[in-house]
Amino acid sequence: MIELSLDDFLALSESEKLPFLKDYGIFYAQQFSRQDLDDYNILADRCRTLFKSRDGAQFMSGLLSNRFALNFFVQPSSRTFLSFSAAQAILGMKRMSLRDIKISSMSKGESLADSIRTFLSYVDLVVMRHHGEDAAVLAFWIAMKSHRRLEVNGTNRPIPIISGGSGTKQHPTQSLLDIYTLSKSFEEIGGIDGKKIMLVGDLKRGRTVRSLSYLMKNYRDVTLLFAAPPQYQMEEDILVFLDENNISYHMLNSIEEGIGDADAIYMTRIQDEWDDQVTDRHPEAHKDFIFRRAYLNKMKSTACLLHPLPKRDEIEVEVDYADDPRVVYWRQERNGMWMRVALIAKLFGCDQKILT
Repeated sequence: MIELSLDDFLALSESEKLPFLKDYGIFYAQQFSRQDLDDYNILADRCRTLFKSRDGAQFMSGLLSNRFALNFFVQPSSRTFLSFSAAQAILGMKRMSLRDIKISSMSKGESLADSIRTFLSYVDLVVMRHHGEDAAVLAFWIAMKSHRRLEVNGTNRPIPIISGGSGTKQHPTQSLLDIYTLSKSFEEIGGIDGKKIMLVGDLKRGRTVRSLSYLMKNYRDVTLLFAAPPQYQMEEDILVFLDENNISYHMLNSIEEGIGDADAIYMTRIQDEWDDQVTDRHPEAHKDFIFRRAYLNKMKSTACLLHPLPKRDEIEVEVDYADDPRVVYWRQERNGMWMRVALIAKLFGCDQKILT
């Protein structure tokens, strides 16, 4: 239980909230250790292999067949929504979704808190994507205060909450699948330790690159290269975190400035949905921060190109069809489904059944 009031809990910093989270939900990239990340990668691989056989797929579909999941996505999403839904189906969960506040009781003035308390009456897992920075942790506080509990391996636990992206600050499950993708890309060359990772685009409002930056605390001798126009450069809170954890970083004025040194290039689009004035016309990527087909010739032979998607004009279309194994963002999508299978399995305590 949490003895703090909701206002007092929300007023805590992210680091101050971490001790309360335990393994009851997924909200912040900072909550994961190196051991957690390695374990999730192993579990995701095992899920992937097991599901290839009919017997393995049937086994997995029986693990959580008595559980219900709600995908509460009131901010636009396709990949995160579909990959969570697919992951839940693989584990046999019954699935419900709510994707438009206008058709919920919130359109009648019901608070988000009361809506979440209602959801907890019907389901055993809530996955949330919401524009509010604190929406998922608000749901966590409510779940901790709710009398309804699940029995998981002989212990009573609150209904687990997973953030599928809240506000501009965090997208923890995306960062986990990014780690999984990087680990698989680098498995023949020593893993993520010692690598240079270039993050490109709208770093200021890109919750995926922010969360990935937090996870670098778990790896040795990593260098981050921030390539962005001045108005989109990484925010000070991330830079302070990197300094406190002795993680090296450099600001770059173009992709070309770092393309030859980077072991991974992580592209992002301009996050114009957060602009004060949203229009139908999306801003164009700056010419110095567009990944061009010619850059494949300048990349290391062992490097990889990632993107959390959706993308617009920040990667030339020719790159999609270059038939280059270093272009991994389409594989990155499928990796997301398997990582989310692993996350849900771990939350419900059936990870050891899968591993053995």
